[in-house]
Amino acid sequence: MPIRFSAGVWAFDGCGDRFMLKGYRDGKPVADRIKEAAGIPGLSGVELNYPGDVTDGNLDEVEEALKENGLQASIIGVDHTGQRKWQYGSLAAPDDGIRREAVDLARRAMDIAARLGAGQINIWLGQDGFDYCFQVDYPKAWGWLVESLGEIAGYRGDVRVCVEYKPKEPRTHSYINSAAKALLLVQEVGRDNIGVTIDVGHSLNAGENVAEALCLLASHGKMFHFHFNDNYRSWDDDLLVGSVHLMEYIELVYWLQKVGYDGWYSLDVFPYREDPVKVCRESIATLQGIIGLVNRMGVSKLDDLIAKGDVINTLAFIRQHILTG
Repeated sequence: MPIRFSAGVWAFDGCGDRFMLKGYRDGKPVADRIKEAAGIPGLSGVELNYPGDVTDGNLDEVEEALKENGLQASIIGVDHTGQRKWQYGSLAAPDDGIRREAVDLARRAMDIAARLGAGQINIWLGQDGFDYCFQVDYPKAWGWLVESLGEIAGYRGDVRVCVEYKPKEPRTHSYINSAAKALLLVQEVGRDNIGVTIDVGHSLNAGENVAEALCLLASHGKMFHFHFNDNYRSWDDDLLVGSVHLMEYIELVYWLQKVGYDGWYSLDVFPYREDPVKVCRESIATLQGIIGLVNRMGVSKLDDLIAKGDVINTLAFIRQHILTG
């Protein structure tokens, strides 16, 4: 199956930070961002957040913009972070009414995903966590997550639910902060249509080897979606793919082929100051280049080298292909 590249439409917006809330360039209507994304070579899909990029009021407009520009909706992200009401959590909020709203929002996102042909939603639980010791009841919070996600996944089996993990931010501690904990959570939910999103930057923040995290999830059939970006491990910088962790990316692409991942290769980049089209274009070119490198080296050859257990010989083989052609 051909590799499908996607990008979050937020990359083409103002991209504000906490010091420049409105961003370093003017924001754009979502239809303009979709059109801009369509001009990137190799890009065939876009991610949209609900509510935000796509809303109940502009759904027809978004659907038409996708059609006009020949793009697919790759996934619909559920915004459980960007409103004040989520400040103490969403799916694990102590308030029953807030949890109800969070579940209903995700279910509405599933309907939108089905209509736009995405077939999956992404849930990042950014506000579900804690900042202080003695702040939350951990077992209750876990139970609420399992219960809420079970209700969401059970709403319609034709739409997949992808749970994205991250160690922190905006809370200092997120409940779902690693691949292993995300896997445990979706296994406890126990439905076939719920799995995990790996965001490369979040995995790096968590101190993981991204390829190992991929293998863990894939071995349990729960590797559903992928966000590609890069950072320096200390913060979720959402930089251009491969700009920092090139060797890790080479290993990741090797294992993506090994486990047979056939989902979207989706860019979650935040080009605050750089041209978003250039950042996305170069990120795709980098991924394509790494895929080509792995193919030239040969998956079976790398298999043999790893099996022999001499990592210096393995790295020398890779170095010869990277640095001396």
